[in-house]
Amino acid sequence: MTPTEKRNALLCIVGEACWGLQSAFIVPMTMITLVLRHYGAGARTIGTMMAIESCFLVLPQIVGLLWFRTHGARKKPLIIWHLLTVIPAIAMYGIVVLTLDGHASPATIRVLFLLSFAVLMTSIGVVLGAWMDWIARLFHKGIRGSIMGWVSFATSAASALGGLLAGRILQNFPGVQTYGWLFITASIIAALAILLFGLIVDPPLNPAARPPSLQDLLARFRISLGNRNFRDFLAGRLLAAFGFSIGPFVAVHFQSAAHGGLPDGTLVLCGTAATCAAALTNIILGRIGDKRGHRIGIVVGVVVQVLTLIFLLAGHGLPACILAYLGLGICGAAGTVSHTNMLFETCPHDHRLAHITAG
Repeated sequence: MTPTEKRNALLCIVGEACWGLQSAFIVPMTMITLVLRHYGAGARTIGTMMAIESCFLVLPQIVGLLWFRTHGARKKPLIIWHLLTVIPAIAMYGIVVLTLDGHASPATIRVLFLLSFAVLMTSIGVVLGAWMDWIARLFHKGIRGSIMGWVSFATSAASALGGLLAGRILQNFPGVQTYGWLFITASIIAALAILLFGLIVDPPLNPAARPPSLQDLLARFRISLGNRNFRDFLAGRLLAAFGFSIGPFVAVHFQSAAHGGLPDGTLVLCGTAATCAAALTNIILGRIGDKRGHRIGIVVGVVVQVLTLIFLLAGHGLPACILAYLGLGICGAAGTVSHTNMLFETCPHDHRLAHITAG
């Protein structure tokens, strides 16, 4: 690695560790789900949250493709976008809970909380493809998988630490107001993480390069989707995602008396099993992907996905809950490292951001 790549790798690792720490305080499959349950959310509302997460992370990427389509330096607009949209959206979780709890009906708070969730997912969705493309630019193909593995390890390890901390805080200070203060804390840590990313050195690019027009981008969409290798990859990825849209329902499942009746604090602590498993798996799959290709990691993720569903169907109580979250973590790591790198490497043309958005 060059000195610049080493510097960028270190900043990515530290920045993502901070981001992982705050993400533990707002993780949808435990923290957000449990707050909604506190205000009387049923299965339909939890399912709506899953639909919001999937839809609002994906569709706004088209906007991001047009907004960030320039071939020039991308760091500054990415940092500004996070500070003006993503960070305030995280803070909105805490504002809703701390100001309205006890002063508005549970139904009103549920709606506003889901609206805050949709705003956050939209703000992330707009920037997601451009952010992935920017990170891919920082490191060449021969080291990218390993670095992404270590970056994801830092994210997951810090998230595990944050989950342990949040679970212990909720055990000692039960009540929805505690969630509100955790959400505000998350927004402050997230701002620190983004400022660290601002210290990264952008790779030299041609400032005179003309940004592609909408017609150019649509042409590259057609090239991407016309590539059979890419279509096969997408088909498998879609099936894997379709068969595993159950994250928040794991907490609901083990919260019920029929499957263990686990309290909120215990469920949040069990959720750290996912981040611990993801931390280790990220490093392993990243290294394997650089040496032997990222398809191996994708297959591992799908096999563990099947095993996790078996744990949920056959298991009961705390042991099954821990095993289920371990499986979720391994599958998440396969999505973070293996699927993402495969997405980068299946690009059949010169505009990776358009390819990422198509994917």
